[in-house]
Amino acid sequence: MKKFLVLLILFLYSCSSVIYRPNYSRLRQLEIKAVDEIKQRLNSGLPFRKDGFCYAIDLAEIMQTGVEIGDSIMFNRAYEILKKYYIIRDSWIDSSILWRYKPGVEPDASGTAETIHCAHSIYLAYKKWKKEEYKRVSYSLARAYLKHGYMINSDGFIVKNYFNYQTRTLSENTYLINQRPDFLYEIALENNDSEMLNKAKLMYNAIIGGYVGKGFFHSIYDVGILTINPVSNGYFSPNSVFPLISSVDIATSILNFNQKPAREILKFFENNFGRWSDFYVYRDGDFIEQSKGNSTSLVVVSAIIDIYFALSKPKEYRNLVIYLSQILADKVNMFLNLSAENLDSFYFELARAIRTMHRINERGI
Repeated sequence: MKKFLVLLILFLYSCSSVIYRPNYSRLRQLEIKAVDEIKQRLNSGLPFRKDGFCYAIDLAEIMQTGVEIGDSIMFNRAYEILKKYYIIRDSWIDSSILWRYKPGVEPDASGTAETIHCAHSIYLAYKKWKKEEYKRVSYSLARAYLKHGYMINSDGFIVKNYFNYQTRTLSENTYLINQRPDFLYEIALENNDSEMLNKAKLMYNAIIGGYVGKGFFHSIYDVGILTINPVSNGYFSPNSVFPLISSVDIATSILNFNQKPAREILKFFENNFGRWSDFYVYRDGDFIEQSKGNSTSLVVVSAIIDIYFALSKPKEYRNLVIYLSQILADKVNMFLNLSAENLDSFYFELARAIRTMHRINERGI
């Protein structure tokens, strides 16, 4: 019976160009509703999560969304919060972004992902609205991002996860998802910074060293692994578990240097229709879904569709994206009926989904 249902699903998917049509009207309505939801919440104050902190990565995603949809009010509300609470002046790593803020709590650490995502969002705002302040701030943040980094070998540069303001030390390891050579490269070009350009290329070299195959990357690089296991290259994924969003975002970050991982993760996602999961386990040379629910998060659906657009809409994946656009709409609608205070990823996922819906509405599938 289960095999029959899987075959039926696969048949329906193969016919999706007939059964499914992009529902642009619904996506447009949901985009407007989601934008209004975020702006109303920003009007009420900081976008807190249920632990009482406001996370800089949420602000970065909101800012980028404001720029991409041309909503200067959304951008400015998040930007002013960022300037007021998050840019830390420090004698060593100046102008880095505090990874999270809570009134009355002392700053504990910067965040490299937060710093470069904010830098890029503000850079995009400069390109759109030509305000010199945005160019200056984005460049300052990008330089602070580089201060977290080091050469892992003669050809690779990587940034660590954070700088601890209490211990005055950098983190021991780093997540590959925190490396954004694409963002760094754009900002470097704008500011004619040849050293930053070179670091972006060296960062790509470090990232590709963690590539496993089929679009998947190891999650972590830790030089300490080399002392324990000299034959290791320093890359690993705890318990051989690979978060799908991590590999999708890493593949996106190197797309302008190498399209192969992005194309392979898109192909993997299509080939595993009926076996989707947010986490995959690497076993016997293959990636096996960790859970059997055949579902994935809103952010993964958004990211897969975004890769499709970044690769200039390869026609062989159009049916897949038409199908995913329906899932996207259903998940956004569900988010809008939830309480942000009870869902940690509310702002992060919803802001990214707004951009995805906007791309579908503007460019078509």
